[in-house]
Amino acid sequence: MRRFLGLSVLFFCVVGMAAGGKGVLGKGGLQSPADVLPEGGVIVMTPSDQYAWRVWPHGKIEFSFDSSRTWETQKSGVTTDLTSGSAPSSKVCWVVGKTGTILLTTDQGRHWKRLSSPVKDDVAGVYAQDAKRASIWTVSHTQSFETNDGGATWTANVSK
Repeated sequence: MRRFLGLSVLFFCVVGMAAGGKGVLGKGGLQSPADVLPEGGVIVMTPSDQYAWRVWPHGKIEFSFDSSRTWETQKSGVTTDLTSGSAPSSKVCWVVGKTGTILLTTDQGRHWKRLSSPVKDDVAGVYAQDAKRASIWTVSHTQSFETNDGGATWTANVSK
């Protein structure tokens, strides 16, 4: 059994290399380079594989309700580049981006709310537990903040 597993992993690695090193092992097996998301878009998965958001430069947000087969554009209300997101449920998604942009939806993206940001720097990432609790950090990783009230207030995390 161990040998079979090892050979299976080796097979997928070789096939991935044959695809220019750009193959991705997904649910349906190895994807071709044509299936890989074009540069600039970032997929934000929910705990349910059925729902996902995709964020892009220039404030573009898309939503999928069918396991990323089709995408519907949503109105973010911003034009800044969006870089990352965190979706703790199929209705709640936090999205961050350049120049301190922080967005939140609690209704599956029908409405996006721009939150006041504790920084003007580019925000690199967000980790959300729910619609009230989230943490963000800057691109330089020199600053991070957390909220427990849906982004109404932010507390700086002090590094030790």
